Amino acid sequence: MKKSTAPRVLIATGLEENDVRYATGLFAPDPFCLLVQGSRLHLLVSALEAARARQCCPAAILHTPAQLFADAVPRRRTLNDQVLAWVRQLGIHAVQVGPYFPIGIARALERGGVKVLLADTPPFPCRAIKSPREIACIAQSQRAAVAAMRAAISCIRRADISASGLLRCQGRALTSDHLKNLIEQLLLQHRCSAEGTIVAIGPQSARPHEVGSGPLRAHVPIVIDIFPRSKETGYWGDLTRTVVRGRAPAAIRRMHRAVLAAQKLALARLRPGVESRAVQQAVENFFREAGHETRLSPPGQECGFIHSLGHGIGLDIHESPGLRNESGRLSAGNVLTVEPGLYVPGLGGVRIEDTVVVTRTGHKVLASCPKKLEV
Repeated sequence: MKKSTAPRVLIATGLEENDVRYATGLFAPDPFCLLVQGSRLHLLVSALEAARARQCCPAAILHTPAQLFADAVPRRRTLNDQVLAWVRQLGIHAVQVGPYFPIGIARALERGGVKVLLADTPPFPCRAIKSPREIACIAQSQRAAVAAMRAAISCIRRADISASGLLRCQGRALTSDHLKNLIEQLLLQHRCSAEGTIVAIGPQSARPHEVGSGPLRAHVPIVIDIFPRSKETGYWGDLTRTVVRGRAPAAIRRMHRAVLAAQKLALARLRPGVESRAVQQAVENFFREAGHETRLSPPGQECGFIHSLGHGIGLDIHESPGLRNESGRLSAGNVLTVEPGLYVPGLGGVRIEDTVVVTRTGHKVLASCPKKLEV
């Protein structure tokens, strides 16, 4: 089948927002539209954003609603009306859209006589290869994550252990929320936002996405996962460490040694041309041979290495490429996380995560942070 050459239309909202930001550099509180026609970019923005759009993306051809309608009495038009009038004004009879394109706008285009085709490829596959500027932006967010992680672990290390095993700081119980507040304050000092920070204690940490709650305790694992986003550039960082205040249970020490070794094994394999799933499968085999079997059922009782090894990171916290059981090969300039983990219901979990860039000869960790278990 011949590949369609119809222009691609994207709406800067939801899951398409960062594709538009990548192509134009423009971010705005209200939805706006991008049309990619060969090498030409057309932007449909409100008059409020026109000056910023011209500054952010001088190569784009700008359009505003006032140019689309010749009403004697100006009135507010819906985004559906604007996109249809815009596409018609450009003389376009068919467009491509992605799987997350708003269905209401797609229906409005079809009712207006514009054929809507579903694209089967991402609009900017080049997003997977980060430029030196993008790598620097991610590294900046990652350094903020490291600063917050060091502060959080220092707080745990300084805490007193009560007779009942609770951690206490300045005479008060040290809680998951207290530590998350400390992390978020540090990230704000680095001009980063934080949402969904994980500080999961003991059995909570056996669930990889459990954000955690309640008082922190000694002698149990505490999984801390910090993923800041720069308020200036929009690029993310991602960092996870597992610590125990006091003496860790023997099973957790064994899990931590295995996770450290698995991450080392995975990092040693990162280089251009390597198949992503080969790295995932190498870690799966390592854990299996080390006696850490994975069980994916029953629901809520999953055990072992139950998630993918890593994910791409950039303007989205999860983007291509991934380290998972899918086809695809790594390229120099890919930025991704490497985060093996082991989880045992009722006991807890251990996860260690770093963000790295694939180089021409291997990889580079974007910001280093200690990986000691007991503090």
